[in-house]
Amino acid sequence: MQHRNTPLYARLGTMMLLEFLVFGSWYPTVGLVLSKHGFGDLIGLVFVFSSVAAVLSPMFVGALADRFFSAHKVFGTLHLAGAAVLVFIPSAVTSGNDGLFLVLLFVFTLFFQPTQAMPNNIAFVHLQDKPEVFPYIRALGTGAWIVAGLVVGQLGLSASPVIFYLAAGWSVLLGVYAFTLPATPPQQRGAMFRIGDFVGSGAFALFRRPKFVLVMGCMLLISVPISIYNAYGSTYLSAAGVDDVASVMSLGQAFELLFILVLPVLLRTVGYRGVLTTGLVAWTVRCALFLAMDGGPHWLAYVVVGMHGACNDFFMITACMFVDRLVTPALKAQAQALVFFLSIGVGQGLGALLADALYSHAVAGRTTPTLGDWNTLWLLAAAVSLVTLVLFAVLFRKERSGGDVPPPLGPSGTLDASPGDTSEVTSVPAGDTLPPTAEATTATAAT
Repeated sequence: MQHRNTPLYARLGTMMLLEFLVFGSWYPTVGLVLSKHGFGDLIGLVFVFSSVAAVLSPMFVGALADRFFSAHKVFGTLHLAGAAVLVFIPSAVTSGNDGLFLVLLFVFTLFFQPTQAMPNNIAFVHLQDKPEVFPYIRALGTGAWIVAGLVVGQLGLSASPVIFYLAAGWSVLLGVYAFTLPATPPQQRGAMFRIGDFVGSGAFALFRRPKFVLVMGCMLLISVPISIYNAYGSTYLSAAGVDDVASVMSLGQAFELLFILVLPVLLRTVGYRGVLTTGLVAWTVRCALFLAMDGGPHWLAYVVVGMHGACNDFFMITACMFVDRLVTPALKAQAQALVFFLSIGVGQGLGALLADALYSHAVAGRTTPTLGDWNTLWLLAAAVSLVTLVLFAVLFRKERSGGDVPPPLGPSGTLDASPGDTSEVTSVPAGDTLPPTAEATTATAAT
C-alpha cells in the first residue's frame, strides 16, 4: 500500500475511537440502568438477545461484504441504522414498556454487533504487512471507552437512559465518517456465492486443527465469567457501595490501554502460549477477588475492575490474533467471523442465560439481598476460570518447529507452505501478507 504512514494511521485510529465511544456510552452500565428503572429481571435477557444478534448478523453481513459491498460503506450504513433505533429506547425505558424496550434493543444489536469486528477488518486490510501497528490503533478504541465512561459518570448518567442518546449521537458521527475512510473493496468480488457462506463455512476446516479447537473451547468456557461480569458487574459494584460506577468501570479500560500497548512485546518474548495462559490466570485471580469483596476492603473494587485489561487483552484479543495467524488471507474474514460467532454469539449467549438463572435464584429472589448472596455467581465464575486455565496449560503444546502456531490453512483446507513459527508478532509468515483487498477481521471483546 502506498499510504502506510501517519495520516493513514490517524484515520484508522479515529474510526476505532468513534466505534468505542458508541459502545462505551451504553454497554458498561446498561444493567444498572435497567435495575434502577424496574427492569432488573430483564438484565440477563438483554445480554442473551445481544448474543443472539451476534449469531444472526455478523456472519451474514460478512459473507455479503466479502463479495458485494465495500466494508467501510457497510460499516457506516450499519451505524446510521443503529442510531435511528437508539433514539427511541430511552422513552421505552421511562414509560416502563419492557416489551418495546426488548424489541428496540434487539433490532439495534442486529445492526451493532457486526460493527464490533469491522474496524479491525478495515484496519488490517490497510496495514498489510505492518500488523504490529494494530495494537496501537486498537489502543485508541480503549482510550475512547475510558472517555465514554468518564463522561457518563461525571454527568451522573450511570443509571440514566440518556446513555442511549449519547450512543446515538456518536453513532451518527461515525456513520458519516465511515464513508470517508480509505476504500476497502470486497475481497472475493465475482466469486460464486454459496449458502454455506452465510455461516462462514469456508473456515470450518479449522476444526481439524487441535489448537483451534482448544482455543475455541477455552473461549466458550471463559464466556461464563465474562457474561457474569458484563451483565451484572455494574449492578454488583453499586450494591457494594461504589459511587459513580461508570467512572470506576472505566478504570478497567485504562489498564486495558496499558496492557494492549505492551502486548506486541509480550508476544515477541513469551509467545502466544505464554500470553494466553497469563490471561486465564488473570481471570481466575479476578473472580477470586470478587469473592473477597464480601466483607473485604473497599479498594478491592478498583483492583477487580482494573484487572479487566489483562483479562481481555491477554486472552480474548490475543486469541483472535492467534486465529488470524492460522489461515491465509482468503480465509481471514470467515475465520474471524467464526470466532465471533462462537465466542460472542454461542459462548456469551449461553453464559448470559446461566448468569441470569443464577442471579434470579441467588440475588433477585431475595427480599433483601446482601453482598454475600452474589457469591454464588462469583464462585461459579472462579471455578470455570480455573478449569479453563488447567485445560489450556496442559493441552497447548509447541509445534515441532518450536513455534506456537502451525502453518496457515488455505481456502481448500490445505496447508500453506510457509513456516508455522509465528511467535514473532512483528512479522507475517511468508505467503501470508495481506493484499490490498484482503479482509482480516479480528473480533474483539471490548468488554
